[in-house]
Amino acid sequence: MAVASNDEGKKWIQASVALTCILLGYVLISFFEKMAEWFALESMVPYFFPITQAISVVVALVVYISIMKNPKSSDFLANVYQEVLKVVWPDSQQTWRHTFVIMVAVTIMGFVFGFFDFGANFFLGLVNK
Repeated sequence: MAVASNDEGKKWIQASVALTCILLGYVLISFFEKMAEWFALESMVPYFFPITQAISVVVALVVYISIMKNPKSSDFLANVYQEVLKVVWPDSQQTWRHTFVIMVAVTIMGFVFGFFDFGANFFLGLVNK
C-alpha cells in the first residue's frame, strides 16, 4: 500500500472542493438563466446576466474559502482522504467476474419480473372479461 504525503492529500482535497465549487457556480448561473426565462427578468433588471454571473462566482468563491478555512471541514476532508487511501480496490479479473455475475443476475430477475407481469396481465384480462 502506497502512503501518500500530506501535501498530496491537501492537493486532492483542494482540487475536489474547487471542482465542486465550480459546479456550484455553473448550477447557480443556470438557475438564474432559467429564472430570467420564466419571469422575463432580463427585461426588468438592467445588466441582469452579468450581475447574476458575478453573484454566482462570488458565492462559489465564498463557499470554497469557507470550506477550506474551516478547521472542522478541513479535518473531515483530510480524514475522508485517509480512509480512501485504505480502500483495497479489486483487480481487473475480479471486476470482470463481478460485472458478469451482476449482468446474469439482472437478466434472470428481468425474466422473473417479466413472467410475473405477463401472468398478472393475463389474470387481470380474465377478470375484466
